[in-house]
Amino acid sequence: MIKTNHHVSFNFSLPNKNFLQYALISVMLTLGVGCSTTNDNLADNPISNEQPVKGPYEIAAEQNLPSVVSYQEPEDSLRFINEPIFKFNDTVYRYVLSPLATGYQKVVPEPIDNSISNFFYNLREPLYAVNHLLQGELKESGKSIVRVLINSTVGLLGLFDAANSMMDVERNKTTFGDTLATYGVGYGTYIVLPLLGPSDLRDTASLTFNYFAHPLNFINDEDAASQLLIADGIQAQIPILVKYPDVLADVENSYEFVRNLYMQNILRDGQARRNEIFKTEKQKQAISKPVKANDPVVE
Repeated sequence: MIKTNHHVSFNFSLPNKNFLQYALISVMLTLGVGCSTTNDNLADNPISNEQPVKGPYEIAAEQNLPSVVSYQEPEDSLRFINEPIFKFNDTVYRYVLSPLATGYQKVVPEPIDNSISNFFYNLREPLYAVNHLLQGELKESGKSIVRVLINSTVGLLGLFDAANSMMDVERNKTTFGDTLATYGVGYGTYIVLPLLGPSDLRDTASLTFNYFAHPLNFINDEDAASQLLIADGIQAQIPILVKYPDVLADVENSYEFVRNLYMQNILRDGQARRNEIFKTEKQKQAISKPVKANDPVVE
């Protein structure tokens, strides 16, 4: 947890070049985790009430099974670049970042870690509101605004999720990459970013938006803002880094396994969106209404 003794006041001036570099690094860290955990995000923020069928790579990752499965390989035109970067990332993850993340979890009590996560989620909540609005989800955008107002006050600057515990207003995460997807923008091609892991062109393009829209860009204390952004990116990766060695322990080809798992999640996400778009109003109402038990038949 990073402590700063700076006085923070609001100013709508854009940060300098050095701060831009720090912010881009930290936001990319956050997005990198979001990209590599698409299945977790779908579980937290389902697009519809229907549960899409999980593919073999998802099942293998969740159950820590070997990667001997039959599945069509996705196009990987940049493999000659991606694979060396993946090998570098894999070494850093296993021998540096994963041990540090494991140590963090052992030292920091879970309630404190939850409060830190809540604090950074609260900082990102305005981004969720903007993206929901751009996606045409006015109700969800309003919920995000309500959440940031309640959690910033009653929740003590977001340390506690008072909106959820007191008003049942749950967090609904979304990114600018999701916004682009709703307008039919494809993921482009699969890429592996140094230290960040699997990604695609669409989510990488959303970095610019997330940088300029992040609330921390509008405070005039650049040191405090950059420290918070970096801490946000690192803290968001800890759960993934802790599990990383175990997930890939018995995998024959780690590069292909991670790539196929990532791409399967991307494609399943897109299919779920298409299914939701083409549902009729009757189908949507049938899903939203609870299923009533049939009356017993009197013979």
